[in-house]
Amino acid sequence: MTWQVFGEFVVDFVVLCIGKFSDVPNIPEFPPNGGPEAFKAGKVLHSLEFSAMDFDNASNLIKNKQVTVVGFQKSGIDLAMQCANANGPNKPCTVLYRTKHWSITDYYPWGIALAFLYMNRFSELLIHKPGEGFILYLLALLLSPIRWLFSKIVETYMMKKLGLAKYGMVPTQSFLQDVSSCLFAIMPENFYEKVEEGSIILKQSQSFSFCEEGIMIEGETKPIRSDLVILATGFRGDQKLKEIFASSTFRDYMTFHDSAAPMYRPFQLINTSQSHVEGFFRHLDTFSGTTINSWFSFTKGLNGGP
Repeated sequence: MTWQVFGEFVVDFVVLCIGKFSDVPNIPEFPPNGGPEAFKAGKVLHSLEFSAMDFDNASNLIKNKQVTVVGFQKSGIDLAMQCANANGPNKPCTVLYRTKHWSITDYYPWGIALAFLYMNRFSELLIHKPGEGFILYLLALLLSPIRWLFSKIVETYMMKKLGLAKYGMVPTQSFLQDVSSCLFAIMPENFYEKVEEGSIILKQSQSFSFCEEGIMIEGETKPIRSDLVILATGFRGDQKLKEIFASSTFRDYMTFHDSAAPMYRPFQLINTSQSHVEGFFRHLDTFSGTTINSWFSFTKGLNGGP
């Protein structure tokens, strides 16, 4: 991402509305001589580049091609479906994934709104939180059967509706774990029908590398022959946010860890009291943009509060 400075402006406060899932692609690390440069038979793209194409060019790019999609979250699922619809079982799309995650087809498992289970204040009492006192700890402990029940309601619904056991796609972790970390996607209802007919091939591997003909995965001796490889491997929102600052001091304030979520990033940056990041979060249960902007106005003495 390249920024061009056309002038200097003096302001009292800066609101950064730069988005998180864009601009800076997350490219996996590869072993020596195993990166995209080793792939001679076709082309490698990130989903960012593919989504930037117009409809006709994107359709022509995947038409009659052996496409391999790396990633099984939101972009990966959509790309696999697009390739399967375009090429059918004659040119199946291979989806390479590392971890099985729960996916939902709608927000009403067994007719119960998902918001009633997870997107309310009561659901916050079901989980342990950093710095919780004894009462909140005891309450989460006593309510743990309800937490388990909520998760099983969604899991049994999706297993029955999608037939996950049939395709060996039952995750080992609970739905609660995936929904808490926002690691689930909306699954098209006919996705596994495409798997059944052979238009989509699912393969699991913890690592992969490129070779001349396509992709090599651990445990297999033959490559996945490909004409096109699309990396649906996400984005580096943390790097994007850090690079927007010219000052190394402000860059050092932007610290991120894989094991922690930036819970307070939508509101106020710690140690940077004259800047605010809008929308840098990833959970379904975070406040809406309207609420965030109202509180922002309130803290700055604007508009009289939320």
